[in-house]
Amino acid sequence: MTQQFTFVGVPKAQGRPKFARRGKFVTAYDPKDSAQYKNNVAAQIVAQNPVLIPQGVPVKLSLLFILPRPKYHYSANGVLKPRFESTRHVTKPDSDNLEKAVKDAMTGIVWHDDSQVDITTKEKKYGEEPRVVITVESEV
Repeated sequence: MTQQFTFVGVPKAQGRPKFARRGKFVTAYDPKDSAQYKNNVAAQIVAQNPVLIPQGVPVKLSLLFILPRPKYHYSANGVLKPRFESTRHVTKPDSDNLEKAVKDAMTGIVWHDDSQVDITTKEKKYGEEPRVVITVESEV
């Protein structure tokens, strides 16, 4: 079974965990902006009616991150400069942290645990409409 989802919005990387002392204990938690981003991704995926993949079933995940172009890619009149048409996205955020945020958001919605993902392909590129295109394949 193949499921495809699209998150419309600027892809964001998973932030470094924050730590807080609670009496004698130290706890780790997500930064506020990472938690909000994951909630937004989860809400958009739920609206696309995903089918929950049972526990123990392997998953192949393909991610396409379309990030906004920087201003210097455009001329003064707003036209994309020809030399930047095929430019690849090789700056921050890195694809591993972008992947972590999306996988965490999909846990419990598309699969039981992100440890079920055994094959991952990912790509970052520039585009006019920032989004994440997610393709999930399983044997269910």
